[in-house]
Amino acid sequence: MRRMIGLLALLLLALPAGGRAEASPQGKRILVLATSNSNPYIGAWTSTFARLATAAGMQVTNLSANYDAAVQSQQLDDGLAQKYDMIVLCYVNDQAVVPALTRAKAAGIPIILFATPMEKEREDLWTSYIGTENADLGRLAGEELVKGLAAEGKTSAKVVAVTGSTQQINVKARMDAFKAVLAQHPGIALVDTEDGKWNTAVSEKVTGQLLVRFSGQGGIDGIFDMADNQATGSINAVESAGVPLGVANKGIVVVGSNCMKDGIVHIRSGEQYGTATQIPTEEATFAAKRVTAYFNGDKLKKYEIIPVYGITKDNVDQFAAGCSY
Repeated sequence: MRRMIGLLALLLLALPAGGRAEASPQGKRILVLATSNSNPYIGAWTSTFARLATAAGMQVTNLSANYDAAVQSQQLDDGLAQKYDMIVLCYVNDQAVVPALTRAKAAGIPIILFATPMEKEREDLWTSYIGTENADLGRLAGEELVKGLAAEGKTSAKVVAVTGSTQQINVKARMDAFKAVLAQHPGIALVDTEDGKWNTAVSEKVTGQLLVRFSGQGGIDGIFDMADNQATGSINAVESAGVPLGVANKGIVVVGSNCMKDGIVHIRSGEQYGTATQIPTEEATFAAKRVTAYFNGDKLKKYEIIPVYGITKDNVDQFAAGCSY
C-alpha cells in the first residue's frame, strides 16, 4: 500500500500546475477559416499565423470562403467532423455562422475569432477574440478626417463612408464610433454610406458613383475608407474624375485604416491624410503566442485586445515598417 501511495505521489508531482498532463501545442490540429485570403489584410494575417503556429509544433489548415457564408458554414462543419483541436475564424456573416458555432460548442472545440468579434449576446459560442478594438479604429478615422478638413480651413463639410462588408460586426462598431466623432462637429455631415466589401475595385466604383451623385451639390469634402486598399480605390476614382485631392490641394480628404503599404505611400504623397494601426502580422504573431500558451495550459481572456494608433504624415515613419504588406 505504501509503495502504491508513493507511486501516486510521484505521478502527481509529474503533472503540470494546471493538472493537464497532455498540455502542449505539439501536434495540435488548427483549422483557420478566413473570409478571403486574397484580401491583403486577411492574407497577411493567416499566412503569418500559419507560419508561427507551425513553428510551434501545431498542424495548420488554412481555408478561404471567398466571402461565401454557405461555403464557410460547410468548412466549419467539416472541421467539426474531423475533430480539429481548435478553429480560428474570421466569419463572413455573423448570423449564418451561428448554427455551426453552436455545434462547435456542443463538441467542445474552442473557437478563436480574429479581425471581428461577435455581439455580446453570443459570447458563449466562442472562446476568445484576439485583435484590435474596432471602435478605436472608427474613432481614429473620424478624428483624422476632422483634422484634415480643419487643415483646409473647413468646419462645414459633406463626407461619405465606404465600408467593409456591412454584415460584419466590426463594420458597425467602426461606423458607430466614426459617427460619434462627427456628432461633436455639427458642421460636418455624413451624407452617404456605401458597402465597399473590403475590396479595392468595388470601393473605386462606389466612390465614382458618389462623386457623380454629389457633383451638383457642391461635391464631397471627405471620404472615410474602412481599409487602406479601399482608400486606394477611392483615390483612383477621385483622380479619374479630375477632382482636387488632399489637403495641399484643398481637395477631398481621404482617411483609411488597417495600416497597409498603400496607405503609407499615399500618406507620404499627400493623397491620403491618415490611417491606423491594425497590423495583421502583429496581430497574428500575438494570436499565435496566445494559442500556443492556451495549449500549454494557459487560459485565454474573452477579449485579447491589441492597442491601435493613428498614423498621419507626422508619425508615418514610426509605423511604416509594420505596414509593409
